[in-house]
Amino acid sequence: MASEKKRVDDTTLPLLTPKLPRIKDRRGGSDSLSKLMQRIQNGAPERRAFRDRRATPRVAVAIDLEADDSQGERVMMRTHDLSTFGVGVAAGPTPKKGSKIVVRLFLPDDPTTPLELKVLVLGPFGEHGGARMKFINPPVEAVRRIHRLLT
Repeated sequence: MASEKKRVDDTTLPLLTPKLPRIKDRRGGSDSLSKLMQRIQNGAPERRAFRDRRATPRVAVAIDLEADDSQGERVMMRTHDLSTFGVGVAAGPTPKKGSKIVVRLFLPDDPTTPLELKVLVLGPFGEHGGARMKFINPPVEAVRRIHRLLT
């Protein structure tokens, strides 16, 4: 049996893999970061426009939002911006970063049936309170309603 295995190994050819072409790194050389920092320190303007890296853009929209504060009382607020995956509230109470709360969005397509969404508080909105919040596993129908509103 060992001789059979040896014969099989003798007849197999080695696997040859083609050499892949080297692709130049689009980010520039190793000193590109130092050149960028030098331009910034000299007061030169940014040469390129930065893209919004979000999956869906934020849209400035004022919609009523209801949330429970830390004492369990309902608080009414207005959104500053909204996307299909999160919401920003510019004023009002600031929940603790990392906390998970439930909010209700009263969309204009059906204000009597608010969207009830679980959110993760990402942090404060600004100096005047408020918060940036990310939706946690939003239902498909909720995402559709928000998307219809924003487009």
